[in-house]
Amino acid sequence: MNVEQAYAYCAKATRQAGSSFFYGMRLLPSPKRFAMYAIYAWSRMCDDAVDDYQGEEAERQLAKAERMYQEAFGPDYLTSEEPIVVALGDSIRKFSLPKEPFDGLVRGMRMDMQQVQFHCSEELEEYCDCVAGTIGVLSVHVFGFRDPLALTLARDMGRALQLTNILRDLKEDLNRGRIYLPEEELGRHGYSVDDLVSRRRTPAFYQLMKDQVARAESYYQNAKRLFPLIDRDSLRCLRVLFLMYHELLEKIQQRGFDVFDQKVSLSSSRKLRLVWGALWNASATV
Repeated sequence: MNVEQAYAYCAKATRQAGSSFFYGMRLLPSPKRFAMYAIYAWSRMCDDAVDDYQGEEAERQLAKAERMYQEAFGPDYLTSEEPIVVALGDSIRKFSLPKEPFDGLVRGMRMDMQQVQFHCSEELEEYCDCVAGTIGVLSVHVFGFRDPLALTLARDMGRALQLTNILRDLKEDLNRGRIYLPEEELGRHGYSVDDLVSRRRTPAFYQLMKDQVARAESYYQNAKRLFPLIDRDSLRCLRVLFLMYHELLEKIQQRGFDVFDQKVSLSSSRKLRLVWGALWNASATV
């Protein structure tokens, strides 16, 4: 398998996943776009390991993904029969990707293999840094940056996106035994874990959700400082990702935090309009 075939495999896997990230990646120049496909295809393997499997099988699947990124850093990556290893190995060398974010993502996935129930906001933020901030750091290395501050702001962007996911997927995560909202914060609002599991929409629930949205919004606002620090040819991608997820957060509020009856999402036509907006306003930020 050659590098071109490996990247084609990752591109197909990314497209089939149906993620909003795919829309933004399409706006990158070819070398950066294919590197992001490789990163996404590998991270998707990690996600699927803990979402689609349980127990020992989940651990085996995650261990496989862990071995794959380690092989990608090894000297013989081009001889691998795994296309993700080949593509990731090439991207690592083209964009000087660090190893720590890969380690961090696997660590975050292992948190999800347990019954998740965070006690405090620090635990929630650590989780967000592991499962999303790490991808933000890798993305910024691919995008190109002019100031080390970009790495910190990429973490904040990751926190914003992951907090949005947590609010959107509250029902789905509860069904998997995962409670990401910190127990301390539930208690401060007079809303118990039992209330959450029972989907009780009390005044305390709405205030709790407002505070979570405010936390996510503060990270979005901070992440805006990232735009001037990355290469111009990557701005459109970053802008689309920012706008898509920020609009999701706004829709959660507009629907009165109704995240239990239906999943909040953006239509394909709306995503395409955001992409076209980025194409027509290439120099705009947000």
